[in-house]
Amino acid sequence: MSPAHSAYLHLCPAAAVPAPALASAPAADGSKLRFVVTERPAPAGCSSLALGDARIEALHAPGPQAHTARAILLHGDEQDGGFAVSEQILVQPDSSAPPAAPGPMPLHRNLLDAMRVTPYGSEERVRARLEDGRLHLRCEAGIRPAGVLLSGPWRLPLLRGALRLRFAGQGRFAWRAADAAQAARETALELGFLDAAGTETSLRLALPSGLDRAGWRHFVLACPDGPATLELRELALAPTPGAADQRPAPRATWIWEARDWRGRGPALLDWAVSEGIRELFVTVPIAGGRVREPAALSAFVRSARARGIAVSAVEGDPHMVLPSERAASAARAWAVARYNREAAPAARLASLQFDIEPYLLGPEVLAPARLERAYLATAAALRNAAGELPLDFVLPFWWAGKRALLDTLARSADSITVMDYRTAPDQIVEFAMPFLDWGAAHGKRVRIALEAGPVAALTERRYHPAEPGSAGDMLLFELGGQTVLALLREPRAIPGARPFRLAATRRIDGSATSFQGNTAALRALLPRLEADFSAWPGFAGIALHGMR
Repeated sequence: MSPAHSAYLHLCPAAAVPAPALASAPAADGSKLRFVVTERPAPAGCSSLALGDARIEALHAPGPQAHTARAILLHGDEQDGGFAVSEQILVQPDSSAPPAAPGPMPLHRNLLDAMRVTPYGSEERVRARLEDGRLHLRCEAGIRPAGVLLSGPWRLPLLRGALRLRFAGQGRFAWRAADAAQAARETALELGFLDAAGTETSLRLALPSGLDRAGWRHFVLACPDGPATLELRELALAPTPGAADQRPAPRATWIWEARDWRGRGPALLDWAVSEGIRELFVTVPIAGGRVREPAALSAFVRSARARGIAVSAVEGDPHMVLPSERAASAARAWAVARYNREAAPAARLASLQFDIEPYLLGPEVLAPARLERAYLATAAALRNAAGELPLDFVLPFWWAGKRALLDTLARSADSITVMDYRTAPDQIVEFAMPFLDWGAAHGKRVRIALEAGPVAALTERRYHPAEPGSAGDMLLFELGGQTVLALLREPRAIPGARPFRLAATRRIDGSATSFQGNTAALRALLPRLEADFSAWPGFAGIALHGMR
């Protein structure tokens, strides 16, 4: 955005200012407002702020939550002597954030490193301590129940799995698990026994079916009646992969150019087979309420099916969430469903995927408070239009905490694909688990997507609040009922505006997000991820974006 060199910032109805605007924002009644800078006082029907000699480089209407931010991050890039902003993040104080729900218990990691130990028993015959990832337990003789409770900041994921234990000592200890209801009754479910006989022993204990995983509270390690000692050296959650004779979930990828399947279909299928790809999401041209080249699509789907590859159509545009675009979006879903109804079984598409990403719309197009409701309304409309054709929705990993949205989306979605765009293996698993649990809870299929294509580097600027009344590199203020954030070319102070000063700048490359340039590491990692994820009944495979 070009800097402005004028004296007044105005917020006006869109019809009142046909000239180019700095930014737009929705009014309370849904109409559009525009921000403009001029050298004249307020036009009729506008709200205005005197800028003095302050020069605005970029302007945004972030919503009232900006007033509580303890920091503001701007992502973008240096361009033409200025800073082109692509994303803004409000960092809120921890105390103002709602309490976070417990995260999933990590896989393969020694849980003792982060657990708490609480002795119990009226005879006080237990001595226990956690040290360096090991539990040291001594039990004296007694006749009343005694032992320890082991708790941690997690919930148990909804996977097929077992606890892996390594221990040494003397005596027979019972191992149990309790959820919230059982903990309130001071009861627990039996998992098995740890028979310690001097040398180190390894053991797997299957998780009980009657345990409320989300409500897990603690494990119980119960002492025998006689004297006993135990050193628990490892406690880990180990997924149980799918059966060896079970066909593995397919790997998938996206083909965004229709010409790749329309004119180069054999080469595309050869490549897919060589990469172990068994599902393709392809762009299908639509015109006049119908698939534009049904015969070509039918021939390609037949050829793919003959080579063990399923084909699905993919649609996607952030504007699909807008009420004005909903009917047209539903019409496209209906056209694909019509193709499937008219096609022979061997030529039918496996599903229709929607990669909408509504958060890419600016707040001037769709107010953030309306985004989720609009997304769900569009999903419902697409579901109604698609009929029996299975629908898949592409979601970002950071929607994991949107429980109400995800639970409502389950009414429209047959499956979801999660853009888990990270390269650190532990982080990939951590971000995938809430969605795999969602799939298990709702009986839906869940695909995990990884990025292998180019990701542009960007610059992150971090701004902190400055002293009231001082000059700021960025100013926060109210104008015409809108919360406004203005990035300035040079620091300035404006009466009534809250100043923010640039605190740090850093360059972020794509290595944490994409496997581009490191596909060998990706190929080596895939079997491990697929084995772990197959412990969830709804796991539908891994999708690789940007592989071709």
